[in-house]
Amino acid sequence: MAMAAAITLILSFNLVRPSNIDVNVGLPAANDVFAPRAATYPSDILTNQAKEQAGAQAADVYTPLDLSIGRAQLSWAQAVFAFVEVVRADTQSTGDTKLFYLQSITGLTIEQQVGQDLLALTQADYELAKESVLAIIEELMRQEIRPDLLAEFQRVARRPSLVLSEMQDRVVTNLAYQFIVPNVFLNDEATQQARADAVAAVASITRTISEGQRVIRAGDVVTELDIEMLEQLGLLQAETDWRDVASIFLSSLLSVVIVMLYWQQFQDRIPRNGRYLSAVVILILIFTAAARLMVSGPTYLIYWYPIATLSMLLSVLVGLRLSIIITIMIAAMVGFIAPNSLELTMYTAAGGLMSVLLLRDAQRVNAFFRAGLAAAVGYVTVTIMFQLPQSQEIIPVLQQVLYGVGNGVLSAALTLVGFFVVGSLFGVITILQLQELTRLDHPLLQELLRKAPGTYHHSIMVANLAEQAAERVKNVNSALVRVGAFYHDIGKMKRPPFYTENQEGVNPHDTLAPVSSAQIIISHVSEGLELARKYRLPLRIRDFLAEHHGDRLVKGFYLKALAQVDGDESRVDKSQFRYQGPRPRSRETGIVMLADSVEATSSALRPSTEKEIEKLVNSIVDEHVTEGQLNLSGLTLGDVQIIRASFIETLKGRFHVRVKYPGNDAMMAETAVPAAAPVPQAQTEATAVPPT
Repeated sequence: MAMAAAITLILSFNLVRPSNIDVNVGLPAANDVFAPRAATYPSDILTNQAKEQAGAQAADVYTPLDLSIGRAQLSWAQAVFAFVEVVRADTQSTGDTKLFYLQSITGLTIEQQVGQDLLALTQADYELAKESVLAIIEELMRQEIRPDLLAEFQRVARRPSLVLSEMQDRVVTNLAYQFIVPNVFLNDEATQQARADAVAAVASITRTISEGQRVIRAGDVVTELDIEMLEQLGLLQAETDWRDVASIFLSSLLSVVIVMLYWQQFQDRIPRNGRYLSAVVILILIFTAAARLMVSGPTYLIYWYPIATLSMLLSVLVGLRLSIIITIMIAAMVGFIAPNSLELTMYTAAGGLMSVLLLRDAQRVNAFFRAGLAAAVGYVTVTIMFQLPQSQEIIPVLQQVLYGVGNGVLSAALTLVGFFVVGSLFGVITILQLQELTRLDHPLLQELLRKAPGTYHHSIMVANLAEQAAERVKNVNSALVRVGAFYHDIGKMKRPPFYTENQEGVNPHDTLAPVSSAQIIISHVSEGLELARKYRLPLRIRDFLAEHHGDRLVKGFYLKALAQVDGDESRVDKSQFRYQGPRPRSRETGIVMLADSVEATSSALRPSTEKEIEKLVNSIVDEHVTEGQLNLSGLTLGDVQIIRASFIETLKGRFHVRVKYPGNDAMMAETAVPAAAPVPQAQTEATAVPPT
């Protein structure tokens, strides 16, 4: 109903019959305008301007100083120095190894020279430098530090000292400022309330006009305030023929109902994601508005109406059949509101249908220009069919033929631009984008291959495993699943050696605290999202990076931390070992989550029999289901069963299931996956199973 009303509003806008006063905002007035009567009225424009100014001038409200943040930063700094002292005291490691340990501290940037200084300082000089850093932190964090003033406080922390040596000063100025963080924050609720109070205090502003007063001078630029005044004086009051509006509304409503009934009937073949629905609605409204404007313009303008662009965009976004139906509906609307309606209806329908019916390979750019050429053939054919019998001269006919050819080329070009715009605004990923992202020579994938070859290989295997499953589940875009799997672990290239698939015999986690290791592993999600933004990956692909671990625990390091405190859970902050999520919110990301865990675990355990593969897959999938990781994904229990079966079948082919021989049981005993026990790789990013 709302969409029908919107279409009616668009198509009806020129049914309003204007008065004899011809004024347009931003243009000079042609004649003087005098007030026919006296009037005093509240000016919404002036009142709103005053309210906006009052709201903008209201001071921001901040939270009280939070001293606990300062204490936390000081504690963190003390913990960092404690770790530095352990590294300094390490007599078994080389200088380069010690420097590597220092530069691996999470959340802290230690440049090479600073790290060397920390290791080279004498104990007395080191203690003085440490105390200087702690003193700076304690002093500055007692002051109110707003986010917008953070840089200024950090500059204070980096001021050189007059009493420290050059080496000590370098350590202090490069470390202290990193612990300075905001400790007062904008109180949005209180600020909004203060602004609301300021706005509410503004009284309505009235304007008074005298009878016979010249309200607009000829040649003056007309403003919104002038239009408001003319409306209040009744000089722009309009009449509307409600019968015409009702007729357009009924035709719009009928079109919308037909389209929605089709959508419901064939929804299994159409993406049900709200982004797609939003894109379709906006596209229809835009092209409806374009039709209205072009029909209202010069006669030739409607022959440039790029209906083929809408048809091709919809064909790729939601499928051929729905695109055909919407094309026919738009063509009927054009004929309804335009003169010579039969010709324009057929002209519009022929171009749109010819383009979409011949758009076979939407993964190639030249396919759209071939479709545009087909649209031009449709336009030209209808033009000749109607114009040739009526025209006494050939020149006007040739002009309209050229319009049709130009329209076809324009439609193809606008389609390519439209894909970019739709993808950017609505987060809808198109076939063209998927085709580009699936190329293994994409710069981001090539960088992953160079920096983290093990992760690259893992991602390819996850893509194959997930794609096979996605092709069997309804309402799942298997091409999107494949691309999402390619990029889901790109964050690992920031610190490849911390992930087992990239290690060559040395595990840096052996020398780190469990919480530090967990934070490093967890950070590959945020670091991946940072890379995704840098390379402008579509929002839909970024979902895979954010959601492929849900909010699961990095259980290996959590259990290690528990072991260090004799199993006392109250002494271990579980949140520091948990991914930030969110859990998968689409079928595609849910499948990749499962495939990621299954692939990593199977690569570590390498099951060799069908029974071992089934036990491994079932254990991992059951664990994810039990934790509720798939609750928001839209995957049904039936879908999960299909995914299990696909994983098992794919892994059988990968590990070449063979008959078990005597002695194999003993070899697999250490790596077999218990039916009820958690699968190591499915839960953790470290310990006995490679981090992923």
